[in-house]
Amino acid sequence: MLRKRDKIDRELIALLTDQARLSTSEIARRLGLARSTVNERIARLEKDQIILGYHAIVTPDHEVQETRSFLHLRCEHARSRQIVQALRGFPEIRECVSISGPYDLVCTIHTPCTEDIDALIEDLAAIPGILALDATVVLADKFDRLPQRGCGELEHLSLAS
Repeated sequence: MLRKRDKIDRELIALLTDQARLSTSEIARRLGLARSTVNERIARLEKDQIILGYHAIVTPDHEVQETRSFLHLRCEHARSRQIVQALRGFPEIRECVSISGPYDLVCTIHTPCTEDIDALIEDLAAIPGILALDATVVLADKFDRLPQRGCGELEHLSLAS
């Protein structure tokens, strides 16, 4: 059973989100806790799937032009979990969120070129339970208020209390 996250959990998650490579000793020092307490809390947050992983954030290669697109998927509700699990196996899919409206999921896709989007759509269309796919290619970035992230960004961490 998931327990409610307290102020210390939220501060720990914030530290790890900002600097995932901090040592437990440094985290303990910053939070004013024993190192064993920090280790126990991290282990619990991982077990509860609040912390999903740790990844390097890599500076994007500006020599390589990436094509970003959004895929809208309509799915059989009975197969939603299996579909999401199958989508995790495609490295081009950077993000997948459930939405309201005529589609069930929206995925953010990064590929080297548009032909790769076409090939990905063919592969995804073969997944049982996907009823419809609609792709939208990003033409240009106008502005971004989110912190800059690179390839291999951190997986989402839940910060809700």
